[in-house]
Amino acid sequence: MKIKLDSEVLSYIHTFSDVTGVMPRDCLLFEDSIVFTVPQGTIGMSIGDRGVKVKLLEKLFNKKVNIVEYFDDPVKFLESMIYPAKLISGYVSMDKDVNQKLEAKVEGRINFNKLKLIKMMMERYFNLKSIIIK
Repeated sequence: MKIKLDSEVLSYIHTFSDVTGVMPRDCLLFEDSIVFTVPQGTIGMSIGDRGVKVKLLEKLFNKKVNIVEYFDDPVKFLESMIYPAKLISGYVSMDKDVNQKLEAKVEGRINFNKLKLIKMMMERYFNLKSIIIK
């Protein structure tokens, strides 16, 4: 699936890269926040010691900043998105309409806005239309 980025999002990506030294895979404007998806293994560098880089980005953008580590496996990607909640089990299967769906069991709380974000990102990256989290 191709992702199109407008000039506003590209400016956020450029600033993120300048501040963190990490080129994000994607940037998504979600409600009153900005969500950056970074390559696997770069989350620590993106956040900085004690979240100093996130705090600086929030001050520059005047918005809440979230950083998510990307994984090619949708279950691992979900696990990175729900942190600090813990993934107990998860799998991708086909439903009767031959669409892939993700089912997961989670320990901990996930608020409604986070669930909406998870659904958006799973559709965006993996074309998953059905996500069931228990």
